[in-house]
Amino acid sequence: MPSARAARAAAFSSLSALIAGSALAAPPIGRAPFVDPLNPPSYRSLDATESARVELGLAVFNTQWVPAGTAGAARRDGLGPLFNAASCDACHNNGARGRGPGGDGLAPPALVIQLATRAPDGNVLPRGDPVYGRVFNTAALPGVPPEGVVTIRYQELPGRYPDGATWSLRSPRYELTGLSYGPLMPGTLIKPRLAPALFGVGLLESVPQGLIRPQGDRRPPGRFGWQGEVSSIREQSAKAFALEMGLTSSDYPRDDCTSAQPQCLHQPDGGSPEVSGELFDALLAFQSALAVPQARTPSGEGDDPGASLFGKLGCTVCHTPRLPVPSGMIAPYTDLSLHDLGAALADATVAGVKVASRWRTAPLWGAGYRPRSSGSPTLLHDGRARSIEEAILWHDGEGRSARERFERLAAAQRRALLAWLEGL
Repeated sequence: MPSARAARAAAFSSLSALIAGSALAAPPIGRAPFVDPLNPPSYRSLDATESARVELGLAVFNTQWVPAGTAGAARRDGLGPLFNAASCDACHNNGARGRGPGGDGLAPPALVIQLATRAPDGNVLPRGDPVYGRVFNTAALPGVPPEGVVTIRYQELPGRYPDGATWSLRSPRYELTGLSYGPLMPGTLIKPRLAPALFGVGLLESVPQGLIRPQGDRRPPGRFGWQGEVSSIREQSAKAFALEMGLTSSDYPRDDCTSAQPQCLHQPDGGSPEVSGELFDALLAFQSALAVPQARTPSGEGDDPGASLFGKLGCTVCHTPRLPVPSGMIAPYTDLSLHDLGAALADATVAGVKVASRWRTAPLWGAGYRPRSSGSPTLLHDGRARSIEEAILWHDGEGRSARERFERLAAAQRRALLAWLEGL
């Protein structure tokens, strides 16, 4: 009798074959023109009730939350006591990915330092640092010491293509200083995480579970989070409210204060919960309906030389062009599964010990979209890559062979591939 692992693998192979056979059966759904970036569109038609809820959700997304007890705050108080940003939009600008560091200096609000515990057997536990919790909060209300300061220093790593063209990657080093509550545990894992784009998350949430590759004998990863640690938009939103903004909800009724932070624990609440069910559900409705910016590449997946090269290099092994959802076919360029991309991208503990890290394949749809105010791109989980080219060159581990084939392309072919990716 086949094992559960073998049965899951067989089911995954069958579903993958089904996708391959029907990938071009119909044009993909989920795209829409972003005429007004401040009012991002939904990917489907909404009735009057849905439109009202999504409009309220956009208002919640843009809300600047304030401390509990602020006069005239109505339902938008309860920020902190420890936090990183005061609004969702501060990190996910109009639904787009967060703006990462432009160079050496303080980490921007959109780059959050998550904390985890590394057990003696090497496994990573989600409970965080015993003193600083699950997220390192760099801002605080008056009378509450912020947890500290995050500074980033980059080292340039030069390289050269076989044809002689040069490139340079920047490798980050994180310094957590001004620690207000004493040292972090040496085994605490430092996890820098850039706010991802929210485009199409409702469609990604509806991808059949059986299409996500299982991890050995463990269940398949979640659809969200840089390492697939989050199963739903609801869970992701509740955690972000509580751990990054200090706002409680019925789903996550505690913020990130620990017993070692008495000033944090004794601050007044903005309500129980601080984010009402109505506002929380409206925010979920806005995110779930959010479209993906229209591709700039007119030929899409057809005969474009860049699209052909993308397949020939082996990129589609992980960046699966299309996935089925109940309402049709989407083109997110991800398999929503976890992959080892090598030691250079792995997280490390406070003591500098590298921990094997597996990354959920990042969706590429909307890769070329940037709000006008965002400047040059900052890509990968910590924003270290300043271009799609640099992001490719960081691939190692399971992505090494595809990266090496990219390096061997002629310069004109590299340009064609990158131009196509910029248009997705």
